[in-house]
Amino acid sequence: MQSSPLITTESEHLSITDRIESFKAGFLGAIASIFAFFAIAILHHLLVQTLQPVLTNSPTQLIDSFALARPLLLAIKLSMMGFAGFLFAVTYRYIVRHDRNSHLKSGAILAFACIRSFATIERELSWLMPLPLMQITLAIAILLLENIAWFAIVQNILETAIQHKWIAAFGSK
Repeated sequence: MQSSPLITTESEHLSITDRIESFKAGFLGAIASIFAFFAIAILHHLLVQTLQPVLTNSPTQLIDSFALARPLLLAIKLSMMGFAGFLFAVTYRYIVRHDRNSHLKSGAILAFACIRSFATIERELSWLMPLPLMQITLAIAILLLENIAWFAIVQNILETAIQHKWIAAFGSK
């Protein structure tokens, strides 16, 4: 089956240089993601310890998103975090291009954070429902803030790399 000459795909127009820059952005995003994971895991632990009086009669974790004591589970989580960071970085590079629109940049962060948070909430919904409304709200708010912080850290590292020309912005010659 032949394709119509009027229909083209974007990949036909991507240069090897753009693909290499996307890979560099993705690799940096993956590494930044893993470091952000550990920073947020520490903050999460401190926050849970601080809020423990409010969270009486609930498990020590609001949502078990950090499995630092189980090496295999941690390796799987780090792989997933790295892959998500890779995808975010490549997508972010294409989204922002040379644009200075802060809404576009923050929208990319919020979109990825919401999707990741909603997937976790859906997985944990049966566990969350018996809890009081205050605990449900707090668990969801903390989860969303953690994901926003995670993608914001990756975004800031990517922006720094682009500003220092370690990674070329998409479409730059």
